[in-house]
Amino acid sequence: MQEIRHGIFLAIVILGLILPRLILAGYPLDSVYVSFGIFVSLFVDAILSYILFGSIIESLAYFLSIFSLIDILNYMNLVNIYILFPYSMGLAVALFFGMIIRRRYDDEFLSSLRKINITFNFYTILLSLVFLIFAIIIYFYIYNSQLLLIGSIIAFLLLLISGKKEDSPLILSSWIFLPYLMSQIGSNREEKGICIGEIIGILKRSSFSSSKISTNSNYKWVSYRSKFYINLERNKNFNIIIVGGSGSGKSHLAKNIIRKGNFHFLIFDIHGEYDVNAKRIDVSKISINPLSLFGQSPRQRALEVAYMIKSIFNLGSLQTIDLSNIIVDTYGEKGIFEDDKRTWNLPPPNFRDVLMLLEKKKKLVTTSQELNKIQSLEPYIYFLATNTFMDNSINLYDLISDDYVLDFSKVTIPEIKYVIIETILRSILAYMYISGQSNFRKMIVIDEAPFILSKESGEQLMERLFAESRKFGFGFILISQSVEYVRKLIPNTSYVFALNIVDPTEIDFISRLIGGQDPDIFKAIYNSLPKLERGLIITRDILRDEIILVRSN
Repeated sequence: MQEIRHGIFLAIVILGLILPRLILAGYPLDSVYVSFGIFVSLFVDAILSYILFGSIIESLAYFLSIFSLIDILNYMNLVNIYILFPYSMGLAVALFFGMIIRRRYDDEFLSSLRKINITFNFYTILLSLVFLIFAIIIYFYIYNSQLLLIGSIIAFLLLLISGKKEDSPLILSSWIFLPYLMSQIGSNREEKGICIGEIIGILKRSSFSSSKISTNSNYKWVSYRSKFYINLERNKNFNIIIVGGSGSGKSHLAKNIIRKGNFHFLIFDIHGEYDVNAKRIDVSKISINPLSLFGQSPRQRALEVAYMIKSIFNLGSLQTIDLSNIIVDTYGEKGIFEDDKRTWNLPPPNFRDVLMLLEKKKKLVTTSQELNKIQSLEPYIYFLATNTFMDNSINLYDLISDDYVLDFSKVTIPEIKYVIIETILRSILAYMYISGQSNFRKMIVIDEAPFILSKESGEQLMERLFAESRKFGFGFILISQSVEYVRKLIPNTSYVFALNIVDPTEIDFISRLIGGQDPDIFKAIYNSLPKLERGLIITRDILRDEIILVRSN
């Protein structure tokens, strides 16, 4: 942690100033031996400060800290040995070798300035003012040191920027803890939204790692302690993707978000493992009519249903067109016509009606070619002409207004499961257009997302939902063991949470996605993902542009 590193460094500095004097107690303070000891100490301190903190600016600030300590220790006649010279020389050496090793220069302090989130807190200001008044009394009236008073004033201003009231006593330390206060700038995080866990590490260019997860890279997991909040309202959309291997904690993370989020939700529970406070529906006991129009035209709905069946059973293009035309004709048999919107509210047909129409058409055909076309579709219509797809035993729009878990664990036939899921998702998309734009109102969780995304119609439907749901107030949480099926959705996703992954191809993609173009960052993430324990998450905090290690609650 930052506090420990700064504390250790200051302890080394103080020892470096005191030990030469103690060891060489018989020599005057300005003797060549004592001066040389202090010289070496300052040279080493400069190198160590840059290694520990990765910032020339913080290292220069530590020179002021050391100067203050020299003043307090009554070493001021050490100015005769030009104490800035050994320190600046050591810093130059550290910077030179650092740039050779890293092959570029980046400053940790300058990076933190871009992450400043200034939020003035009354108690922080009040407490800081109290300690500033004490500093004025001590350094101006008692100690009579304008230099130390200026250090306290600067510390006061830094504290207001960092917003950490617990650090306010450090105002009394003047310049001594100034570098530490500088390191806290930009570390204050937003505490609004949904707390999904605790940040335990930030990926930074560092010489030391404070985590047992080895990165084998110039970037290390630097220890950090803070709550991690996701603020959906501040992002471009409400969509979240969770990827990780079996048993890595994906579903636990999704349940964590749902339980702590103050919003309505709908969960497609494939395995029956979501024990959350919601109305639970055993999907094996309900019926859904895929031919429901959901406010769309008969031809549009016929095309969607035909495309869905094509995706499930791998129909050919001509079969798909024929099926679509037959469904349109079935709507017509029920008095529902493309050019008359008033008929769109009539009760829709079901697949038994489609099957009956096929039987009629078989009796009317005059060629074997036409008969073969009809007979090639019959097995699929027979399969769908079951009680499961007779009518809507539940009001699909009710699923929007309250919290529901759809338990699919007892639906044993994958094709039936898929038809139900896509039909409900289609109804949600239709509801979006009917209800119009809205603030955030519903989160939809889809576990085992590849089950949907592996089908061509499901993939296109999810792409559309991800792209358009934001303005209608909907968000999605997709959970997947593989990134292969969710790649196209990532551009319309605000958060990608990566848990333990072991497949090299998957690791490669996620490392590039989260790490960007920097090869050292890529290497650090690549080496970390297979080592994550259950519940550990690597993600990019997009509001602060940091790669973080989070332990889910």
